Amino acid sequence: MTKKIKQINILFLSLFLMIQISSSMNQSFADEDLSINEINVNEYNMSVLSVNQNDQIISAITAVKIENPTEKTFAPNFTDVASTGMNFLRFSLPEGFTDLYVETDLPDGSLIELAKGFAITSDIPPGNFNIIFNFNVKYNSSELIFPLHLPHGAKSFKIIIPDESGLISGNNISYSKEINISSKIFDEYVGENYSKGDYLNIKMENIPTSFIKKITGSLNYEIINLVIIIIMINFILVFFIIRFFINKRKKNETT
Repeated sequence: MTKKIKQINILFLSLFLMIQISSSMNQSFADEDLSINEINVNEYNMSVLSVNQNDQIISAITAVKIENPTEKTFAPNFTDVASTGMNFLRFSLPEGFTDLYVETDLPDGSLIELAKGFAITSDIPPGNFNIIFNFNVKYNSSELIFPLHLPHGAKSFKIIIPDESGLISGNNISYSKEINISSKIFDEYVGENYSKGDYLNIKMENIPTSFIKKITGSLNYEIINLVIIIIMINFILVFFIIRFFINKRKKNETT
């Protein structure tokens, strides 16, 4: 009787292990088959932290809330982009960005910097997760153009900028209100319901610039060079004219 029970237990254990292995294989296959289009961006919140007028550098931080509403874990595919497309999580940044720093509560993964943004190699399990990243970018004159591509769309978008640090416009973006954060006033702009692949085309205007940079930036150096050359020619002409009259006067005195 005891021997029979042992045989039954061994049979049950073997069957259980086979089911677990089979389930694991099916789950692995499902992970690879899940598209990035199943991942939602619920919130995309961007904050301009500071505007350095002397160096003309904007420092910004962005907090993104994503969701995997399925029961499967999304696994990014970087090896077969030609057939699957960009089947991985990626975010847009202004051209020429520097000092990128990224934090996330996604499982371990790597960061891949691109010319106009970055990608994350982490798997995305079912549930909600956060990605926070900050960066610096230089602006010319008093404006900054930022296409801001949303490859995964966004249910809501918000950007805040310190009061009197510039004006913001863009696709489906409008001024909302003034907000107070730690006794500092910010202007808030909002938008919602962006489709996957949309561009916000953000334009920041009237960004503060130091007086010296504003003057030097508005100068046309070709015209300045031309003016200098003309002045030098005039000095030379005046010199020879004066010398001519002096020599003529000396000649008259001797005669």
